[in-house]
Amino acid sequence: MIVGKYKKVQGFTLIELLITVTIIAVLASLAAPSFAAFIKQDRLTTSANHLSAVYKFARSEAVKRVEIITLTQDENSWLVQATRNDVVVTLKRFEPLHESIDVGLVERIVRSTGELNLASNILVTDKDNSTTDLRLCILQSGQSWVDKAENNCA
Repeated sequence: MIVGKYKKVQGFTLIELLITVTIIAVLASLAAPSFAAFIKQDRLTTSANHLSAVYKFARSEAVKRVEIITLTQDENSWLVQATRNDVVVTLKRFEPLHESIDVGLVERIVRSTGELNLASNILVTDKDNSTTDLRLCILQSGQSWVDKAENNCA
């Protein structure tokens, strides 16, 4: 009879596993609020960039077609429209990518030279103090950029 010889088993005990899971849960709960703010800010940035892309599309279409393109406000969307043979054709539509985002859309005319009838200052906000609101700034010459709302296109 052999006494005192045991084979060593490798692995985790239940206590070690529970401690590891608890530590991971605590760290995840600390990171979650920060991650939510990051997602909100990313929604704003994405919407502002999408709005800028729609404007640049309208400007390029006006220059390419050598005709006037109108940016028309329709409820909560921005329509890029051209007039052909007295028929209004919608070329593109901008809508905010999330229902929490509010965009102060304005109606503008883009001339065939790429210039606008009026300069624009379009606010993109989610009315949440934890995020930084953005603004699409468009000069009458047609140049545009996205900036923080507090800079007010200066």
